Amino acid sequence: MPRISDEVVIIGAGETRVGKLPGFQAVQIQAWAVQEALADCGLRTSDLDGLINLDPYATPNSMFSSTLMEYLGLKLKFVSTVDVGGTVTGMTMLQQAIWAIESGHCEVAACVYGENTLTGRPDDRHGLAMRNLLGGEEWEDPFGVHGLLTPYALVAQRYMHKYNATANDLAEVAVVTRRHALNNDNAQMKKAMSIEDHQNSRMISSPLRLLDCCLISDGGGAVILTTRSRAKKAACKYVTVRSMAMRGTHNSITQIPDIENLGFADAGRDAFESAGFGVKDVHVSLLHDAFTISVLITLEALGFCGPGEGGNYIRAGHASMGGRCPLNPHGGLLSQAHIGGMLHITEAVHQLRGTAGKRQVPNARRAIVSGNGGVFSVCGVMTMEAA
Repeated sequence: MPRISDEVVIIGAGETRVGKLPGFQAVQIQAWAVQEALADCGLRTSDLDGLINLDPYATPNSMFSSTLMEYLGLKLKFVSTVDVGGTVTGMTMLQQAIWAIESGHCEVAACVYGENTLTGRPDDRHGLAMRNLLGGEEWEDPFGVHGLLTPYALVAQRYMHKYNATANDLAEVAVVTRRHALNNDNAQMKKAMSIEDHQNSRMISSPLRLLDCCLISDGGGAVILTTRSRAKKAACKYVTVRSMAMRGTHNSITQIPDIENLGFADAGRDAFESAGFGVKDVHVSLLHDAFTISVLITLEALGFCGPGEGGNYIRAGHASMGGRCPLNPHGGLLSQAHIGGMLHITEAVHQLRGTAGKRQVPNARRAIVSGNGGVFSVCGVMTMEAA
């Protein structure tokens, strides 16, 4: 795998409040997140000459990087809107920013996503109210496979059958991420959760219960990238992206491969090879957790544990604070907020800079971030390291 340039670094990370942000539109939320990230590294809006974002899902808007650029009152050298799919898009934005800076198209770039997914949905809707097409509707909708929840439930059914997993294994993921979220002042969920609470939550699409499902959230997150030399001159504490790899395997759930052939294993292997270290060298993991089943599959695919052992891995405390490799210390998509995976990236930056406060993983030097678009359609893995 080609190595990512270590001459481009992340110097700023910012996030808005999350939860309900009535009156805010997507462009305002993304602008807010950019301002927070700039303030974090002592830069001004006028210092930006590159901007990369993901357009909102609830209210699709093409050329959204231009929309945000204009809203910020900027004229930029490099603008791009990226949508590889879901939470893999954030790391793809970073990869594009690194290439743009390395090749001289810009010097200071913001990568950002945010929208009013919660307050922007119709009053009579539940879950994610997406207004864009994913491409498989012709073959899925007539059979009742709508949106993302039901396809993930089908994957969870397959996992439980294949590995004799139980609902308690799913519950372990929900409980540990909620416990971590209680240390995050900017988390949507503030109430502790037990295994019993999980089991008593209503069934949404078997075997996934309400507490197996991510939050619907308003909010945004952003990071600022620039050259290492500029970061040193500005005396900014920075973080490097060591590697990024992805695999695309399908689009429609009707074409999904079996669990062991999903893209995370290959993407993870490539990412670790390019980074020059392995899973045992990672100190904190920021893994896709739109649904609890995703965490179990990802842990196993990346080599944290063997196939079907994800529940026991978490049950043994390895994913908890103080464990072998804490999982989503910020609470993740399940308990902090679902902001398209951008807060996984900002959390990785905070952890590697030692600025995560009450949820800081001691001596965290290396992080892994995972994401996927669709239903494991495109799987991405990124490694990061403290300077």
